[in-house]
Amino acid sequence: MSVVVFTALTVAAFALLGLVQRGVEKL
Repeated sequence: MSVVVFTALTVAAFALLGLVQRGVEKL
């Protein structure tokens, strides 16, 4: 796996975690 792909997946994972946390706070 290239570094670019790994970085993109990491950024996407953190973005999803942020959205999940916001959703939980709204409930």
